[in-house]
Amino acid sequence: MPRFSPTLRRIALIASLVLSALVVVLLLALGGLAVWLRNADLAPIAAREASEALGREVSIGELHIRWDDPLGLEVTDLRVANAAWGSARDMIRIGRFAALLDLGALWRGELRYERLRIIDAAIVLERDKQGVGNWKFPGMEGGGNGDGGFALVPRNRTQFPTLIDFAGWDGLITYRTRSGNVLRIALDDVTIAAPDEDAPVRVTAHGAYNGIAARVSATTGSFAALRYAEVPFAMPFTLAGEATEIVFDGTAMAPLDFDGVTGALTLKADNLTEILAAIGGGGFDLPLTAHGKLRRDGDRWSLTAAKGKLAKTDFAGDLGLVEGKAGQPDDIALDLDVAPLDLDPILAAAGLKPEAGRGSGWQELPLYPAALNGLKLTADLATPQLSFGATTLRDFALQGRAGDGKVTLKTLRFAFGGGSLTLAGDLESTGKDAGALALQARLAKADIARIARLLGGQGDEIRGRLDGAATLNLQGGTLGEALARARGAALLTLGKGDVARSLIEQVSADLRSIFREKAGRVPVACLLAAMSVKQGIGTLAPLRLETDAAILRGAGTVDLGAQQLDLTLQTERDSTNFFALDLPIRINGPFADLAVNPQIGADSGLPEGGTARALGKLPASLRKLAQGNSCVG
Repeated sequence: MPRFSPTLRRIALIASLVLSALVVVLLLALGGLAVWLRNADLAPIAAREASEALGREVSIGELHIRWDDPLGLEVTDLRVANAAWGSARDMIRIGRFAALLDLGALWRGELRYERLRIIDAAIVLERDKQGVGNWKFPGMEGGGNGDGGFALVPRNRTQFPTLIDFAGWDGLITYRTRSGNVLRIALDDVTIAAPDEDAPVRVTAHGAYNGIAARVSATTGSFAALRYAEVPFAMPFTLAGEATEIVFDGTAMAPLDFDGVTGALTLKADNLTEILAAIGGGGFDLPLTAHGKLRRDGDRWSLTAAKGKLAKTDFAGDLGLVEGKAGQPDDIALDLDVAPLDLDPILAAAGLKPEAGRGSGWQELPLYPAALNGLKLTADLATPQLSFGATTLRDFALQGRAGDGKVTLKTLRFAFGGGSLTLAGDLESTGKDAGALALQARLAKADIARIARLLGGQGDEIRGRLDGAATLNLQGGTLGEALARARGAALLTLGKGDVARSLIEQVSADLRSIFREKAGRVPVACLLAAMSVKQGIGTLAPLRLETDAAILRGAGTVDLGAQQLDLTLQTERDSTNFFALDLPIRINGPFADLAVNPQIGADSGLPEGGTARALGKLPASLRKLAQGNSCVG
């Protein structure tokens, strides 16, 4: 064994002492750090770092860390400030947050919660006037899909953490839409579970949506698939209430925002009241089923190739919605073909049925309903039959647009009298509880006999094809008030047809009609009737019917507001035979109870000629209809 000099031995001793001292100091330092980390108040430090990362104030009541693998983390009274323009001070408030984190994943810059519990959480979500959500934090600007990895609050799907075992209780999410509606989602309990990040994720939740009890169940794609932003994420789910079930089977490109969505949607509601109450609407006690392809891209939602049933009525077509901007209603579009539709149960369910004891009720209906001010709607509807009350309209079609205080009726068409009646026009709000309507109407290829039967006649007095047109301007609070102020014009023409000989003889008071057994019919050369309307009073002039047996002239007034007629008819003396007395006939009274009386010894007061001159006062669109009618000449 070699022998060392005393000097070398002293140096080795000193070195060993120094090394031992360093080891002792290091151990003491690490132990002291561990003791300090276990007992130090880390909440202010963590809050400061989080505030800088998010660009919003973050406060933490208490923060405790258990230095182990997995890392234990417990936070109480965590708050994240709302955007400066937000409606509430805090965007996020969590009463208690307890987690076990995978240390290995954390060192890689990823969040993997082996276990996570959240109790008493409140989250406020809303958008500014430009549509930017308050969940877009200033410290997270840059957008894009990002590269994934660690994030205090995930700005997109690539940064969403892995939740192996998650449970939450007593949560509340408040979402304020840009149109001003507030949606309150109460979460009594929520669970999210997956054995690993490559396995499907099971999600369940129980709570309420705007006070309506609801439950959600879903089995989505894996957390690994969620963070692969280039591929749509599978997220089928079922949302069910007491009387409602919504089933979605599809994908989303931005599942955290429920955006870039496409898939099959099925809706079953025993009572629409539950759905409408959930979105802040009123009652509507009718069942609904619907199925179609749902899409959402930003503010645009659509349900295409939809089929369903409202109450007992089948429908098919497309539905669309564009979310309204701040303070504005959503913009809805309907393009539907509907089976025979009875409006009575729908109107009754919506509370729009006229009150009892007020007659037919239509006179009291508002010309411009106040509900139109909060509506943006484009409609293209068609049904083989539309019924309401005692009225049935066949081959009904409607195309129009409501919004910004105006309703544009492109076309409203239905079968009438064997032909078709088409309406078009504009309805505008003129202030509180009042409106103005400019309406154009066209009657084509109608059977005058069928129209006569609709008006209470026998239907065999006159036959032939009837065409007509009208323009009408209404202004007022109710339909009755507006009709009393109406102005406009109307024109009816009949070309080839025939009239019962008995009618001609009755009007001309032909003595031979007393002894005639078979009246027969008389060909009609032409019929022309024009009416101008001022202050709700329609003036009939000219009214002319030419046949081989006689020429019939008429004039009078129609009170649209009071629904009364005062009409005088007389045959031209030179057009009738020797036995005709040519007495004036007066038809007057309410529409529902007209009286017909000969005016013996009275002057009819009917103007002679002037047909062309009277037509010259009508609008050009109506004068065009009279061209070629022989009664004009």
